[in-house]
Amino acid sequence: MEQFGVLTLGSRLKRLSDHLFIQVQEIYSQCEIPISATYFPILRLLQKTGSLSVMEIADRLHLSHPAVSKQTTKMIKESLLEKTVDEQDQRRSSLQLSELGLSAMQRVEPVLQEMKIILEKMTVYSSENFMDALSILESEVLSGSLADKVLDRLGPIDIVLLETQHEKAFYDLNMAWLERYFPDQIDDKDRKILSNPQQEIIQKGGVVWVAVRKTKTLDSVVGTIAFVPLENDSLNHNKGEVFKLSVAEHAQGGGVAQALLSTAIAFAHQQGFSLLSLETASCLKLARRLYDKNGFVEKEFPTPSLYARADVYMEKSLILKTDRDPS
Repeated sequence: MEQFGVLTLGSRLKRLSDHLFIQVQEIYSQCEIPISATYFPILRLLQKTGSLSVMEIADRLHLSHPAVSKQTTKMIKESLLEKTVDEQDQRRSSLQLSELGLSAMQRVEPVLQEMKIILEKMTVYSSENFMDALSILESEVLSGSLADKVLDRLGPIDIVLLETQHEKAFYDLNMAWLERYFPDQIDDKDRKILSNPQQEIIQKGGVVWVAVRKTKTLDSVVGTIAFVPLENDSLNHNKGEVFKLSVAEHAQGGGVAQALLSTAIAFAHQQGFSLLSLETASCLKLARRLYDKNGFVEKEFPTPSLYARADVYMEKSLILKTDRDPS
C-alpha cells in the first residue's frame, strides 16, 4: 500500500491498529489478564475518575454514545464494570470498575509499563514528513512481534548454557550489536566466532551463556555472554576473559546484562580464576557503567587488541581479601 502514498492513509492506519490490538490481546492472554485490548481506554478512564455516565465517557474519549454503550454493556456482562442508578433520577446511571475490574487494572500495570517502553522506542524517528514517519513505524511494528518483545521484558529470564538451538540467536544478537555500533569494523574474526561458537569458544575451554525466556515452543533468547581462559600473565595470575556480552535492544534496561555478567563472574571465581579481563570501547557509556559497577578497573592494554574498535581494557580481581596472604 505504501506505493499509493496518502491515498491509503486510512487503510494503513487501520492495518497498524488491527495488528496492535491482536498483539496486545496476545500479551493479555499470556499474562492471564481477563480484559479485551479494546476495553482499555474505558477501563483506564474509570480507573482515574472513579465513575462516569456513558455520555460522559463518550465525551471524554471522543467516541460515539452508541459505541460506548455497546462496549460498556459487554464489560458489565463480563463483571468488569458495575452500574449504579441515580437515586434522585432513575433515568441516570453511572459506571465504575468492579472488584474484578480493579484487580485486572492492577495486574495489567507492569505489562503496560513494559509495553510503553517498547512502543516509545518504535515511535522515535527523526523524519519531519508524516508519511515517511508512518513507514518507519510500520516497519517497526509489523516486522516483529510486539507481544514477544513485551513478554521478553516481563520475564522470567533464565541464564543457561548455550545449546544448538540458541546458536542462531547468538549470531544474530551479536551481529546486530556490531552493525549498530561498529558497522565499518566487522571483520572475518567476528563472523568466524559468531558462526561457530562451539568450535571457536567451547572446544577451546570456554563457556557461552544465553539469557532466555522459556515459552511453550522454544526459548526466546534476549542476551549472550562468553568466557574463555587465558594464559597466565607475568604475575602468574590465572586469567580469564569475558566477551560477546549483548542484549536485544528491546530487552535492555531490565537487568539482563547484569544477570549475564554476574553469571560469568561467579563461574570464573568458582573455577579458581584470579583475574577477569575484558575489552570495550569508550563510546559504549552504558557498558562502561556496568563494568565499573561490577568492580572492573581500567588498565593499560597488556598486548595490542585484536579489534580496532576496542580502546579500553579492564580487569577485575577475583581474589577475596580473606584469600590473600595476610603477610
